[in-house]
Amino acid sequence: MKVSKLLLMALIVQFLPTGNSIAQVKKSPAKVPASAQTKYGSLAVDRSNGFYYGFSFDQPNKDEAEKRALAECNKRGGACTIVLTYSGPGCAAYRTISDNVGTAFGWGVAKTKEAADEIATKEALKRSGGIQPTNFVWTCNSAPGAQLKEIYNASPEITGPVKIGNQVWTTTNLNVSTYRNGDPIYYAANQKEWEKVSRGKIPAYCYLNFDSSNEKKYGKLYNFYAVTDPRGLAPAGWHVPSSREFLTLITALGGEKVAGKKMRGLSGWDIKDSYNFAHGNGDNSSGLNLLTNGSAGGDEYGGGQSFKYGIWLSYWWSSTARDDSFAYYLDFNKYSEPRVTDYSKTTGCAVRLVKD
Repeated sequence: MKVSKLLLMALIVQFLPTGNSIAQVKKSPAKVPASAQTKYGSLAVDRSNGFYYGFSFDQPNKDEAEKRALAECNKRGGACTIVLTYSGPGCAAYRTISDNVGTAFGWGVAKTKEAADEIATKEALKRSGGIQPTNFVWTCNSAPGAQLKEIYNASPEITGPVKIGNQVWTTTNLNVSTYRNGDPIYYAANQKEWEKVSRGKIPAYCYLNFDSSNEKKYGKLYNFYAVTDPRGLAPAGWHVPSSREFLTLITALGGEKVAGKKMRGLSGWDIKDSYNFAHGNGDNSSGLNLLTNGSAGGDEYGGGQSFKYGIWLSYWWSSTARDDSFAYYLDFNKYSEPRVTDYSKTTGCAVRLVKD
């Protein structure tokens, strides 16, 4: 008797032991020893000053490492971003100046904490004017089975202060959201809130055009009440310059007729204003790299009238008041550039710092 092929196959499958059919055979994946699993570490820093930082280590993935580092840094009061992420067996080191934390900072990653510290120290010295950074913190991943890999390092993105004459200036706009003592600064998220703080003379900050995506490039805009708040806007070792210190800076760069070009950055300054005037881009030979970071108008005209300026009107606060309503700042004007003039304390302006 002949049995068809289909019937024969059906009989074979029917008498196979349960759970052992060909379609159900699977190979179990080989277990990876715990010692060989890759671990991740990260460092977060408030880039505007280096005063606040947070570490993570031995995390299971990149996202968790960065999340924990940011949480630690933000808990300390900083406006923090990730500056270093790495995986595998290795150590990260961070250096600052102990008695003046925030004036210089640097980090590094290597197979040992000693090698990482050597890198961190060199980076900090670039930003300290030669002052030895004595504060040292470090952390290491423990897993020995993977290869050390630097995933992200922001060191090339961070510029140090510049010395002009007898002054040392920061080269980026201030970007802190807390005072020196850790108290939060009021954040005005939109024009309505900026009007509110203007009328109430409340210390506050906002972003250029109330758009937080402008933070990384332009920092924050502060009103004069935040600048002079007794809790301290600048980190230890720095201060908001007086109007006289701005004038000293202009003189050190050759005076009004030539200083402007040296102070302005290489782009953005060729945008024309409402009078069809443009300053023209600078050569940044001073290293200050002043950007067209704009300003925010407050309640200076009374009646609740408020507005925001375009980026071609860029101001930097001094710490000097003229009277109860007006204070001095640095700006660039088509009649005189740069100049130190006065305007309403409710205006939102960028802030640069000078070393104590």
